[in-house]
Amino acid sequence: MPEFDDVLDARRRPTVVSGPGYRVSGARHNRGRRDLGVTRLVTGIGIAVAVAVTSATSLSAYAAYDVGHGFQQRAVDVGGGAASTDGAFNVLAIGADNDPDQGTAYGDRGATLNDSNVLLHVSADHTSAVAVSFPRDLVVDQPACGGEPAVTDAPINLAYGRGGMDCVVKTVEHVTGMDIPYAAQVSFQGVIRMSDAVGGVPVCVTDAVDDPYTGLQLSAGEHTVSGKTALAFLRDRHGVGDGSDLSRISSLQQFLSSLLRKVKGDGTLSNPTKLYGLAKSASKNVTLSTSLAKPSTMVDMAGAFEGIGLGDITFVQYPGSVDDPAFPGKVVPDQTTADRLMRAVRTDRPFRLDAGATGRGATDAAADAGSGSGSGSGADQTADAGGADDASRASRQDAAGAAAAPEADPTATTKPQEMSGVTGQTAKQKTCAVAAG
Repeated sequence: MPEFDDVLDARRRPTVVSGPGYRVSGARHNRGRRDLGVTRLVTGIGIAVAVAVTSATSLSAYAAYDVGHGFQQRAVDVGGGAASTDGAFNVLAIGADNDPDQGTAYGDRGATLNDSNVLLHVSADHTSAVAVSFPRDLVVDQPACGGEPAVTDAPINLAYGRGGMDCVVKTVEHVTGMDIPYAAQVSFQGVIRMSDAVGGVPVCVTDAVDDPYTGLQLSAGEHTVSGKTALAFLRDRHGVGDGSDLSRISSLQQFLSSLLRKVKGDGTLSNPTKLYGLAKSASKNVTLSTSLAKPSTMVDMAGAFEGIGLGDITFVQYPGSVDDPAFPGKVVPDQTTADRLMRAVRTDRPFRLDAGATGRGATDAAADAGSGSGSGSGADQTADAGGADDASRASRQDAAGAAAAPEADPTATTKPQEMSGVTGQTAKQKTCAVAAG
C-alpha cells in the first residue's frame, strides 16, 4: 500500500496526564469524565480487511509489494512476545483520540488517548475468534513503560500518553496475562476514510437520535453510515443506551459485526479491484506494529481469519461496573467475572452468553428495531452467542492477578461454559442501538 498520511513517531511521547489523572501508588481516587470521543474502527476491520488485502491469490505481485511497503514505512515496534500465526494469536486494535492527524476538530484533550482498545484472539485451530473490548475508563494498574513508572488505579486510556502504542500493548498484556505480539492503530480521520472506502456500513437505532455533542442525527430504523456520520455513530454517548461508555461499546460491536457481514457478503475479499482500493485506504490510515506489517505475516493472518464464519466471531465487553461510588464516571473491573472470562479465552474453552446479553446500548434487531422497547431477543442471542463462543480460543498464560487455580484443559470438555455477567454478540447477529430515553 502507499505511505501513511499520518506519521506517528514510535518514540514520541505525547503530553502525559498527571496529577489527579492517576497516581503512582496508593488508594483509588475520583477521575474526571471526558465526554468527547472514542475511535471505534477496530480489530475485525483494520485487521481482517487490511490483512486480507495482501493475499497473493487476490493481488498482483506489485500490489502486494505496494501494500506491504506502505505499512512498513510507518510501522511501530511494540511488545516483546514471539510473533507467530501458527496456532492461536492475539492482535490489539487501538482507536486513538487526539491523534496528530485529528487536529482540534473534536476538541483538545492535552494528550493522545487510546480510547478504544479491542483485543482480537484467533483460536489455535483457526476456526473461531473472540474480540474483547476494554472500556476507555476502565480503572486498571499499568506497568512501567515509555520511561514512566508503573501506576495504579489509572484509566486505561491514559496508557498511550505514557508511552505510545507499546505502552497500550503492555498494559493490556498486564490486565489479561496474554502475550500480544501484533497491534494496529487508527485515528478519527481513519474511521472517516475507511468507512468511506467500504461504501458505508449498515446500522440501526430503535428510535430517533439527535445528539448535539457528536452531531449525530438519525431517524429510527436502518441507515448506511459513512464518513463523519460513521464517526459520530461510534463516538455517540449521550444519544444511546444509558449515556455510559459501556453503551458505546455496544454500538461498536454492532458496527464491526455489520461491517464484517458486508465485506464478506459483497465479494470485497474476492474482488482484486475492491480489495486493493480498500487496502490503499487502510495503508494511509492504519498504523501497524512492525510484527504485523510484514507481508508474509499479513498473508498468513489473512488465511487464518478468512475461514472463520460470522457465527464464530464473538465480540464481548471486558466485565466492569460504572456504579462504584469511589470512581464516579469510571469503570471498575468485575474481577471475578473478568477472570472467568479470560480463563475461558486463554484455555480455548467454549462459553455461552446469557440470553439477551447484548449490552447496555443494544438490542436484537429482528425483534426490536424501531420498537423503542430496548429489550433483547433471548432466543436469538443465546443461539448466536453459544455457537460462536463454543469455538473461543486464546493463549495459555495465567492472567495477571488471576486465581492460582490451574487452567482448564480445553480438550477436557466440549460443553459451553455459562458466562453470566458478560455482554456481547456474534458477527452474524444483527443488533440495533437503543436510543436514549
